[in-house]
Amino acid sequence: MYNAVTGIILAGGKSRRMGKDKGLCLLNGRPLIRFAINLLETVCDRIILGANDPDYQSFGLPVVNDKIPDIGPMGGLYSCLEASETRDNFILSCDMPLVSEDLIRFILKHKTDYEVVIPLNKGLPEPMCAYYSQDIVPVLREYIQEGNYKIQDVFKAVNTCYLKIPSDTNFFSNVLFHNINTPHDLKKAEMHIKTCHP
Repeated sequence: MYNAVTGIILAGGKSRRMGKDKGLCLLNGRPLIRFAINLLETVCDRIILGANDPDYQSFGLPVVNDKIPDIGPMGGLYSCLEASETRDNFILSCDMPLVSEDLIRFILKHKTDYEVVIPLNKGLPEPMCAYYSQDIVPVLREYIQEGNYKIQDVFKAVNTCYLKIPSDTNFFSNVLFHNINTPHDLKKAEMHIKTCHP
């Protein structure tokens, strides 16, 4: 277990394409967010949920509402990092059920002197499955006050590492970052889980 790491699960999105709150959708009979909770429990000391739906209170974990509503992921990231009691934090979106414990440990191992460590998926950053230092809170606040809600711009202003996941690692998979946005995505994830864990 990594000492003093808070796991932050973001579940505050609008879920327009799903038609209902993604984190509460069932995958193999369990709410989607339960996959993220069970995963982060293996590597983090504490878990908080970034969500605006009161139904998330039922999971028995601290729930942090967006301090500034309707500004996208920046709102949840800012609110939860500010509420965290640790410098080191791992952010995971509630809609990525195929992320593995080994991947999270690999990302945390590379945090060293960086303020943000973002894995690359097919060359593109995955900021909703990444390490964040609480030290970036003032930068987030400044951008929000300026009306700039683009997280990518924040990454340019802080010490960010874009981390390639080598294909020869024992946990590498093309579906590691499978993101669930639609009922079809949910079915694909269900099929993968049944195939890998029959």
